[in-house]
Order: sequence, then structure tokens, then C-alpha cells
Amino acid sequence: MVSGLGLYFISIRIFEGHPLSAKITQQLFVGLFISNILITLFSNNEYISVVLNTALCVIISIACAIYLLRYSRYRRSPEYRFTGGFFAIFAGLTLYRLYVLRADTSQPVVHLTEWTLNEITFLACLVSVLAVNFGFILMVNEKLAELLAHTAGHDWLTGVMNRRNLEQVAETMTIKSVKTKQSQAMLLMDLDRFKQINDTYGHLFGDTVIQTFADLAKSNMREIDLLGRYGGEEFCIVMPNTTEQEAILLAERIRAKFEAMPIAFNDSYINCTVSIGICDSDQGGKDFKSMFSAADQALYAAKKAGRNTVILFSDL
Repeated sequence: MVSGLGLYFISIRIFEGHPLSAKITQQLFVGLFISNILITLFSNNEYISVVLNTALCVIISIACAIYLLRYSRYRRSPEYRFTGGFFAIFAGLTLYRLYVLRADTSQPVVHLTEWTLNEITFLACLVSVLAVNFGFILMVNEKLAELLAHTAGHDWLTGVMNRRNLEQVAETMTIKSVKTKQSQAMLLMDLDRFKQINDTYGHLFGDTVIQTFADLAKSNMREIDLLGRYGGEEFCIVMPNTTEQEAILLAERIRAKFEAMPIAFNDSYINCTVSIGICDSDQGGKDFKSMFSAADQALYAAKKAGRNTVILFSDL
């Protein structure tokens, strides 16, 4: 039972993306087996072994419950609350059985077997374990649904929003901005001479350039900003509560950093550049399509001006 509950806890950590190290896991299981062997060999008192292992069951069950209900990033979801709740119930029942064991230190197992509520509490423990297993199935289904939804709305190469998802979320953001009478800005970014990059260095290097730029843009924008891959080498950032003059600060930072960032290719490094067009809702229009059209005009002007530059729609 202790080993099984330990595997539960290890599996929960793996499922959450925070696995215990193999060394720690091995040490815990080796420690469990050695302690039981030593108690069996050097002690004729089964009370120590029974209490030790029952106490470990309580501790591990509580650890599983606390992790699911308090520290998991999905702790507010019904599936995680359901599973964590039954871990807590199992811990409570086992703790109660541990309390009963203290009444007879000479023959604890016999005493527990003869206890009036033994069958009821044992059956309740089994039901709790079944409920925990069912909860795990619910957790897996929830994560699969989230993964499918994320896959449908995000670009496979860069992990940022795809065009359809960006437009939908941006439209919702636009409605909120109109209601609160706040400006929002848009950056439309296009990697310079990308076809030439693909033709010269190959499509795999082209993918690396796209991934590098997406990571750079994500690391420099705010958490409230939206980033999407709008086309092959075209990206779009929507910035709520932002004007053109404020957005140009982010645009220039991304442009300058990307220009100065060498990208590894075989045994050498290649530098690439990006052109950026900017508009805000005060200049380009309140809805997403109007803003995109204005930012696209600014981007075209940036390309025409020699690339590797930032142009505001209000300056056209």
C-alpha cells in the first residue's frame, strides 16, 4: 500500500510536469524496503511495522491531497478537487485506523480485525481508492481537451497563436477597449528577405529563424499583449491600453535585438532583420480589421523605406 501510494504521488508530479528525480525516487523506495526488512529481522514486535507503514500511508495520502488541492496549477478545476478530496478522505480513514491500532500494542492486526468498524472503514478506503483512480481519468481527459484546444488555436512551429485564434481573441479585447475608452496598438512584423533566407540556407534554417524571432518577441512583450503568427514569416502583436508612441518602444527594442542576434547555421552565424508597421485604434480604427489594414500599410512603407525599420501609420 505504501509503495502504491508512493507511485500515485510520483505519477502526479510527472503529470504536472515536475517529476521527482530518479535518484530521490530510488532512495525513498530503498529506504522503505530496508526499514521493513530491519524491523522484521531485529524486532519481534509487529506493532512497529504496522504503525510505521500505516503512518506512511497517511503522510503520502495527505501529500497527494495537498499537492492537488493547493499547489497544482489546475487546483481550481473540479477534476483536481475531486481527486484531491478523495485522497484527503483516504488519509482521514487511514488516520482513524491508525488511532485504533494504539489500543493494543501486542497484537495490533488482531485488534484491528476484531474492531467493529474494521470492515466499514476498510471498504470506505477501497471506495476512496476507486474514486481516486476515476479522478485520474477525469484529470487526463481534462488535460487532453486542453491540449487539443491549444493545438487548434496555436501555431505548431512557434507555439504562439495562429491567425484564427489571434483574430478571435483580439476582437474580444477590442470590444473591451471600446467600452473602457482605451486605445490599443498593433505591431505587424515581417522578417526581411525571408524567401532569400530559405533559398540560400534551406527551410530548416528558415524554421529556426522564425522560432528565434517568436521567442524574442514573447520575451520582450507584456503578459497582457497578444502575439500571433499571421502568415509564413509575418507576426502580429496586439497591445491593449497602448498608443502608437508607446508601442514604438517595444517595436524598436524587438527590431534592434533581432538585428543584433546571431543565429547559428552549421559552423557560422547569420544575422537577420525585421520590418515593423504600427498603428493604434485612434489612428487606424476601432475594429481589428481596420487596425490590421492600417498596420499593413505602415509595414509596406517600412519595406519600401529599405527594410529593418519601424514606421508609424500616423506618419504616412
